[in-house]
Amino acid sequence: MKNPGTFIFTLLLTFFVALVIFGQEPVKPAEQQPTQQPPKKIEPEQKSDILTFDTTLVTVPVIITDGFGRFINGLKIKDFTLHEDGDEQIISDFSDASTPFNVALLIDVSLSTKNKLDEIKRTAKDFVKLLQPRDKVLVVAFDDQVRFVGDFTGDQKVLETNIKKLKTGYRTRLYDAIALTITEKFNKLPGRKAIVVLSDGVDSGSKIATSESVLEMLARNSVIAYSVRYETRNDGSKILKPRDLPDISPSQFMGHHWQAQPRGMYEKQRPKDRDMIGIEFLQEMANRSGAIYIRSESIQMTAYALAQIADELRNQYTLAYDPKNKKDDGGFRRITVNLKQNNFRIRAREGYFAPKPTVSKEPVKPANNPR
Repeated sequence: MKNPGTFIFTLLLTFFVALVIFGQEPVKPAEQQPTQQPPKKIEPEQKSDILTFDTTLVTVPVIITDGFGRFINGLKIKDFTLHEDGDEQIISDFSDASTPFNVALLIDVSLSTKNKLDEIKRTAKDFVKLLQPRDKVLVVAFDDQVRFVGDFTGDQKVLETNIKKLKTGYRTRLYDAIALTITEKFNKLPGRKAIVVLSDGVDSGSKIATSESVLEMLARNSVIAYSVRYETRNDGSKILKPRDLPDISPSQFMGHHWQAQPRGMYEKQRPKDRDMIGIEFLQEMANRSGAIYIRSESIQMTAYALAQIADELRNQYTLAYDPKNKKDDGGFRRITVNLKQNNFRIRAREGYFAPKPTVSKEPVKPANNPR
């Protein structure tokens, strides 16, 4: 070996280059690992929570009474028949009074209820005590805001504390309160569901919902919605007249007979009274869901109304079926419930709206414009 120093230097250089080359290879995957590893898949878990309930299942709350208005208990699934648009359906699920309810108690705490709020809170406390021990209640307060006071619970002490927290606000977001209760609390909740609204029905502040959208939402969901309306028009003020009544002048009479005017004439001249709008909404809300509307002239009547609603919830049947008609045409499907023993009175939701057809999101190709 002519130059041992050169040989040793070459050997060390070769070893150092190899160390650098092979030493960096294990580092590369470690450096790229964070970008190559996919993130945790949270979406499928969320979807599975939502999809555990059959979205095609139609739920029908049913009240059965005799000729004297007394509830009929003890009926079985075999006692019922159910038709959709005249076509008989297979009842796949059945619940009776033993099945618990999830009840959302929506309480109007706007300025119009200021003089009645203490009494309303007292009757609300009495109402939750009348429900079944396994029922759960959510207190929802609405004024300028919609507030879920706590969560669903059957603990009477917790419910009493939640009701005590209620304070008077200003405007009334009634439509928003119903819509948010359905979308944020009920849509992912299994079991039987009911809404009980305590309000004068006058909405003055909703931002995300309208009366039409809420009524359509109720017709598409399995929530039964009761309404108790208390009068607030004349609280602390002089007696008011309905603003939708037209003025009548002598020239409009022909002898002793009223001269008929074209339909809709006065609606165009002056707006409908807002209290009448509130009454109509609360009535329609109850009708579409198969519930009842009760007008309360006093706080004692409100207490009676809530006791009647609690009695209904304790004696209600619930039928469910998967419709044979699978068309997503957005049309209204009429429901008819009958008993094989037809000497009882039946009250059930009138029907529901089918899902609307999905709109294709494909971009529209520009038309050729020959010149």
